[in-house]
Amino acid sequence: AVDRTLDLVGHLDDLDAVVAMHGVPLPARDLIVARTFELWTHENDIRAAVGLPPSAPGAPALGPMTSLATGLLPFAAALAGLTEPIGLHLVLTGPGGGTWDLRLGDPAAAVPVPVTIVADVVGFCRLFANRVAPADLDAYVAGDAGLASSVLAAASTLALD
Repeated sequence: AVDRTLDLVGHLDDLDAVVAMHGVPLPARDLIVARTFELWTHENDIRAAVGLPPSAPGAPALGPMTSLATGLLPFAAALAGLTEPIGLHLVLTGPGGGTWDLRLGDPAAAVPVPVTIVADVVGFCRLFANRVAPADLDAYVAGDAGLASSVLAAASTLALD
């Protein structure tokens, strides 16, 4: 996987150039982050298979992974069929986390329903990688719990395996 990624992006002068990963066009810089995300996820799959505790990347890797995941969350919500307008305040705690205010659902709707989700950044990344079920994510939710559950379910739909 590393060699394929290097072959794909190693000759590029512009990391904003679009390349394809699993048939999905991404800027090369996002492909590198997605590949980091993927390798960490599968490393933890192997750790689980041999009875080792999971690992967690440090903030320098988690920050870009989290930014990519949160940036894709509106797309995931649309693919999951979430049309209810949601004003999501997402707080991911721990090194590499942050705070995001996202608009999900129908962009033409006048007033979004406010939903706040606070969760650990590593747990959210595991959810995004479809390695943790939404119900198993230790998250604080304020606002419409059903919509929050739908947002978390949508987050896990973009995993490519």
